Amino acid sequence: MVTTIKVGMLGLGTVDSGVVERLREAATKIEQMQGVRFQLAAVAVHHLNAPRRVVLPVGTRLTNSIDAVVTDPEIQLVVEVMGTVATAKAAIITALQHGKSVVTANKDLIATAGDQLVALAQQRCCDLFYEASVAGGIPILRTLTDSYATDTVQSVTGIINGTANYILSAMTQTGQSYAEALATAQRLGYAEADPSHDVQGIDAAYKLIILSRFAFGQGLTVKQVQPVGITSVTAAQCRQAAVNGWQIKLLAQARQHGQRLYCRVAPVAVGQDQALSQVGGVQNGIMIASQAIGDSLYTGPGAGSSATANSVLNDMVVAGQRIRTGIRGAAFNRNHHQLTVTHFNQLAQSYLIFSDLPTAILTRYASEERFTLKVLGNQSYQTGTLWPEQLANLEAEAHVTAIPIAESAVWPKRVAALPVQAGIAI
Repeated sequence: MVTTIKVGMLGLGTVDSGVVERLREAATKIEQMQGVRFQLAAVAVHHLNAPRRVVLPVGTRLTNSIDAVVTDPEIQLVVEVMGTVATAKAAIITALQHGKSVVTANKDLIATAGDQLVALAQQRCCDLFYEASVAGGIPILRTLTDSYATDTVQSVTGIINGTANYILSAMTQTGQSYAEALATAQRLGYAEADPSHDVQGIDAAYKLIILSRFAFGQGLTVKQVQPVGITSVTAAQCRQAAVNGWQIKLLAQARQHGQRLYCRVAPVAVGQDQALSQVGGVQNGIMIASQAIGDSLYTGPGAGSSATANSVLNDMVVAGQRIRTGIRGAAFNRNHHQLTVTHFNQLAQSYLIFSDLPTAILTRYASEERFTLKVLGNQSYQTGTLWPEQLANLEAEAHVTAIPIAESAVWPKRVAALPVQAGIAI
């Protein structure tokens, strides 16, 4: 018995078109294996007469009214991949209020308003899925929900912005300047005309916020993450790091230590013996360290029409099954804990230092501040462990660029909890 589910789609851009194509290609398999048939009933677009790269199924209604889709009583599932924040948020709220399940890939919205939307979905006994909001081609959210259900995640470390990773890889491998690598990325379609969210680390911060909720049950804010982008990293620094055994990567990191969750998004020197250093170009890679499994690396395309559309379609299948069985409203993520959020810059750690100051001056300063400084060549150095105050003093006194070295942080000793004393209630 096949259940037909009517779907409304918001937008018909690159990803949305990919969803239509993937739905057509996988329709027979979905019906045979899942017992669900998706009927694309309506698509809301901004311009009705704009050229489309995809042919809609016969019977699909094209409209320029979002409300006409999200309030249609026959539509049971709404797919939002149009982007924006305010418009998409209003549309999803209306859809949920009208009892429709929702699938979205909108990382900006989920990172900033996800808790509100999840609460509304549960209140209305609807489903809200957003696997494609993080690393589109890697089913990392459902993996954290299902495969780590009985495990304890200790850290999440990810290369989760393909644009930034492509630029850093190009500067390292070819010596292109930042501007040249960015222009190439834009020409190849790997970077937007306005790449600021990608190169400033904001996109990666949004994705880390979502990952943290699933991995640790603790939400983050952009202010807590304090993202540092790649705009000040040079090709000379990337190549010099590579010569000495590191790859500079824009890392998104969260690690639980005791009741604290340490986080950051920043350029980090990753040792070439570490698996994440080999994730190049526009690929994404997410390393999960957990108590039972240990280290696991998940890699794949982080964006692109086909990869993201496939994640959206998988969410649609799960939502469709819940509609078919009449069991809806369970939150996508049910991991909730209360942790104190702290930034990685509060930890002592080692750094790659780049400076055009004479080596003698830096060496003398290191001696005065009592930290070790190894000369690597070409105005580059490796420090021993620097406490935050020492780094702040160094940056204030000298013109240096400091890039933290992965896995060099000194973690504070855990304080054992005091035994609970028995008492008598009066």
